[in-house]
Amino acid sequence: MNKSIMWEYIFQEKEILSEILQTEGIDQQIAKYKNIESMYFVCHGSSYNAAMAVSSFISKISKVKVHIYSPSNFIYNCPSIDLESRETTLVVTISQTGTSRGTIDAMQLARQKGYRILTLTDVLGTPVDKLSNDTLYLQCAIEDSNAKTKGYSSTLLLLMFTGLLLGCAKGILNENERQNIMDEFRSAIADFEEIINNTIDWCKKTKFGNKMENVYVLGNGMNYGTALEGQLKLMETMCIPAMSNDIEEFSHGMHRSINEDSHVILLNSAFGNEDIVKTFEYLKQKTKHVMMINCVEQIDDGMVINIKQYPVTQSVLGMTLVIQILSVFIPELNGKDPNAYANNDYTSFIHTRI
Repeated sequence: MNKSIMWEYIFQEKEILSEILQTEGIDQQIAKYKNIESMYFVCHGSSYNAAMAVSSFISKISKVKVHIYSPSNFIYNCPSIDLESRETTLVVTISQTGTSRGTIDAMQLARQKGYRILTLTDVLGTPVDKLSNDTLYLQCAIEDSNAKTKGYSSTLLLLMFTGLLLGCAKGILNENERQNIMDEFRSAIADFEEIINNTIDWCKKTKFGNKMENVYVLGNGMNYGTALEGQLKLMETMCIPAMSNDIEEFSHGMHRSINEDSHVILLNSAFGNEDIVKTFEYLKQKTKHVMMINCVEQIDDGMVINIKQYPVTQSVLGMTLVIQILSVFIPELNGKDPNAYANNDYTSFIHTRI
């Protein structure tokens, strides 16, 4: 079987992310919103997962209250938006293609209610671009695959970069703090080539995911969002049942479904570290198909992929990159095309794109 186009997109990420940090004029765009006290993220799928992953980062460094909604939930189940000040509240929408019908409907509602909108998208002149007050571009170019990789990583970084610039505009971060966080961004991106090579070697050696029929992805902190994304990616490329959760919720019922055929991926960062390590040791007694992506103290175990720890961003970029590699390697290991047709007509049937 030919290699998936997804590999090309993954290999492009290092350059794309580096370019995002060099975007001219973005600090002036963000400075317009220095009075913001609340943010409402409105987005679908991978964009929702990215917002979930970085919401705490943005809240901490820019001192804003962050809320995350799917478009439908924002439209039909968000009465709190009407209690917010129009002057100090920003609606942030994300749509890589710029044509998501749900996101467009939510933006139209937000405009009717008098809220300012900041949009992240990749395509100039699309409906979401035209409906927004300001647009930040992902700069990831076309991504012709069922499961998005470079677009997701671009979204993660651009959102964190936005939070950083907002914190600076508000006077919360000084120049030294700004530079330290920027250095962490750059160092995390510089690791990409090593992470790709090490992860591919690990996959070839362990053949993790062979005959995978279901998968669980568990994380915590910022990497709870990464767990959501891991579940989605493997479901999209393997077309199998997949579940995700934070590590504490795993014990509330989900653990009962584990058996010797189950595949489990654990994301070990600074938060919930002890529980994740204990869960790893416990699950190794139940199934041979458990692995960990670890960025805390190095663990010497053949089923662990160790990456560098970046405390401010909780290594979310590196964790995500490993997940993306697994999501394309595993289907190819099983003789599947990760970009194969799988009920693709559903999205056109219910008209999810404008």
